[in-house]
Amino acid sequence: MNRLRRMLSLFVCIGLFAALSGCSAPATPPKEQPAAPAAAQQANANETVSFTDSTGRTVQLPKKIERVASAGPLANIAIYAINPDTLVGWAMQPSPSTKGYIDPKFDKLPVYGKFYGQKGNFNREALMASNPQVVIDLGQWDENYKRDLDKLQEQIGIPVICLDGTLQKNAESFRMLGKLLGNPEKGNAIANYTDRILKEVKEQGVKIPADKRLKIYCGQGKDALSTIIQHTLHTEAIEYVGGDVVVDKNSAQLQRGGGTVSLEQVLAWNPDIILFTSDSIYDKVKNDPSWAALKAIKNNKYYEIPDLPYNWLNRPPGPNRIIGLVWLSKLLYPDVYNFDVVKETQEFYKIMYNKTLSENDVHTMLAKSTFKKS
Repeated sequence: MNRLRRMLSLFVCIGLFAALSGCSAPATPPKEQPAAPAAAQQANANETVSFTDSTGRTVQLPKKIERVASAGPLANIAIYAINPDTLVGWAMQPSPSTKGYIDPKFDKLPVYGKFYGQKGNFNREALMASNPQVVIDLGQWDENYKRDLDKLQEQIGIPVICLDGTLQKNAESFRMLGKLLGNPEKGNAIANYTDRILKEVKEQGVKIPADKRLKIYCGQGKDALSTIIQHTLHTEAIEYVGGDVVVDKNSAQLQRGGGTVSLEQVLAWNPDIILFTSDSIYDKVKNDPSWAALKAIKNNKYYEIPDLPYNWLNRPPGPNRIIGLVWLSKLLYPDVYNFDVVKETQEFYKIMYNKTLSENDVHTMLAKSTFKKS
């Protein structure tokens, strides 16, 4: 009996030891997983989405866009405003006037020229070296340019798109660009400001009688005889606020985006208002007998177009035209439009360039136009 008890006790101890050993045994290690994160990242990088641009062309774009090339200066401005870190280069080197508005770290980006059919100075090799995921243009287009975009896309093997740069489509294009470049908040902010200004200009501008519309000449270049042609992208802002540009396509020696005229023609037109670009002869015309014969000069109705960091009306006819509408409408028809030019300028620059302007900054900017001394 005692022997039987001793044997039972031994079996219990052995079983208990086995049980305890099982509890303390290390768990079976999980199978090693493949390097899924890197593979997933690569898959995401290669993922594309279908996109239809303003010309009606449908292309496949990367789902996440991080490297963008612009096809022209308008696209440069817009891309920089939305997400500057995506820019791989400049279609046109920023001018000295952009200092203080463009981060100096972007000065070293390569310049590969603008693509405007066969007339551009586009350097395909420089573009390819900057390794963009997509090429974006902003502006007007026609069927010929649409075909040029298709050819470029085929040649470089990179998707190329065009967004409408006209005033009426400006807001829509900024919303699109905000989504494409991963910053919809900025795109919507610029678009909402644009919508408001266009709406207010349109509503107030109907008060201008047809026979009271002012005749405008825009003088560019050192002799101010280079100019812009009516009913084009370059004169769109002037005409939108109720100005009539005196130069038509039959009265100028046409060049891309404008033309040249003679001083005799300007004297014959005798415009109500003359707008000079900052590289022109604004400071000299009062003492020039030929120019001084014009009623606009006699009546002190000549002004310099603001251009910080880009021209407010044309050259290039870019996003600054939105604040240009505010400035020019109040300048031409102060009794029709009720904009506060200083406050609107401050708001626009904060939204567009993340730039805070003082009232004195705005007065300095407009010293030769809105706030010029008689």
